[in-house]
Order: sequence, then structure tokens, then C-alpha cells
Amino acid sequence: MKTPFHIVIFKADQALRKQLGKDMKEYGLFPGQPKVLRWIINHENCKLKDIADACDIECATASKIIDGLAANDMVKRQVDANNKRALRIQITPKGERSLMTWNTHCLDVEKIALQGFSKQERDTFLAYLERMYQNVSGKTIE
Repeated sequence: MKTPFHIVIFKADQALRKQLGKDMKEYGLFPGQPKVLRWIINHENCKLKDIADACDIECATASKIIDGLAANDMVKRQVDANNKRALRIQITPKGERSLMTWNTHCLDVEKIALQGFSKQERDTFLAYLERMYQNVSGKTIE
């Protein structure tokens, strides 16, 4: 019997997460934090709602992740001058260093995951995954 598509996707995702997460603490990061830092570094002074939307998480989850990053001096929060109830979030130099080291680790894992794929196969595979994400979420990947 052929393995169903959703099981293959789940297993591939779990295997990647296992490889990526096994050394996460060495980078001073915890699950969920790298994608939030990645968004913040590219969107200075962003708001919590923007982070939650972009990272496909709830505002409460984004808030908890931001709390952990702030406690570890990887981001700083400032009150929005135009809306006192809103916070602007910025990455700190420590957060930038952690994210850059994490990105290098991710590229190493990516090389392992895609070994044996041609450039054309990698490009096609990526396009398929992006399209699948858009079909399921209704959003495009930035």
C-alpha cells in the first residue's frame, strides 16, 4: 500500500524539525522564536498582530514568544507613539547574532535534506511547496 501524501508531508516535516531543533538551545533559541525573529529583522518596528499574521500563529502565542525573546534580550518593545495600546518590536544586536547563526545551521540542514536533488528539482519542489501553502492558507510566502 502506498503511503498517503499527508503522512509523507508530516514525516518530512517532523524529520526536518528534529534536525533543526536538536541544537536549538546552543543558539539561545526555543521553538517558534526563529521565525518570529526572522519576521522582525525584516520588518522593524512591527506590531504583534503583524507578527502573528505573518508567522501563522495566534496573537497570544506571538506575545508569549516575544516575552521570551525580550527576557533573553533578543528584542525590545516600545510603545507606539500613535497608539499607546500598541507596541513596536525591534530586534537587538544579540537577537541578530542568534538569528544569523541559526540561519547558517538551517542552511546546513537544508543541504542534507536536498542532497541528490538537481537545481531544477530544488526550484520545482520549492515552487510546489509555496503553491501548496497558498492553497491551504490563502496567503503567499514573503
